[in-house]
Amino acid sequence: MNQPVKFQFNPLKSAQAAAYFLKLHGGSMSKYILLKMLYLSDREALKRWNVPITGDEPHSMELGPVPSRIYDLTKDGVRFAEIWNPIITTESKKSLSLKSDPGRDELSDEEVELIEEIYQEFKGYDFEKMKAFCHKLPEYDDTVGKGSRPIKFETLLNSIGKTAEQIKYIADSEREMRLLKNAFGA
Repeated sequence: MNQPVKFQFNPLKSAQAAAYFLKLHGGSMSKYILLKMLYLSDREALKRWNVPITGDEPHSMELGPVPSRIYDLTKDGVRFAEIWNPIITTESKKSLSLKSDPGRDELSDEEVELIEEIYQEFKGYDFEKMKAFCHKLPEYDDTVGKGSRPIKFETLLNSIGKTAEQIKYIADSEREMRLLKNAFGA
């Protein structure tokens, strides 16, 4: 039986990616649009490089797919808040703003370029246009209702055109990376 594809969530890298989007947008942005841009960045990174930027687990929610841990970070009292909260603040229920610039040392130049591409493509989208776009993504589960349901990475990878062999390679590679990180304490 094949092992499921799992990636390791990187809270600092996620905060840096979110902060970079906020910086590109003048320091403040709709929480909804930011979460979708982060999701779309991870999706495109998987398509290009077989690994997401954030490592976050995607979930289908009523208003579309989101990176689940990052979504939780936009609320109070969650794990990794000590990393997120000094960088990004929730202005209101619907808006996030940049509190401090964390730099981009966790992000590769290619990831920064990808974030810029996603921002340029979607910066003019309002709530309804972004919702319509994300609801059309093949991995999105529109039966989720008001709850939340994980999107398996296998489902996401399949929906962006990865073959079963490529998905197995990605799962094996990621498992090996986790084992090496655990063995060497990285």
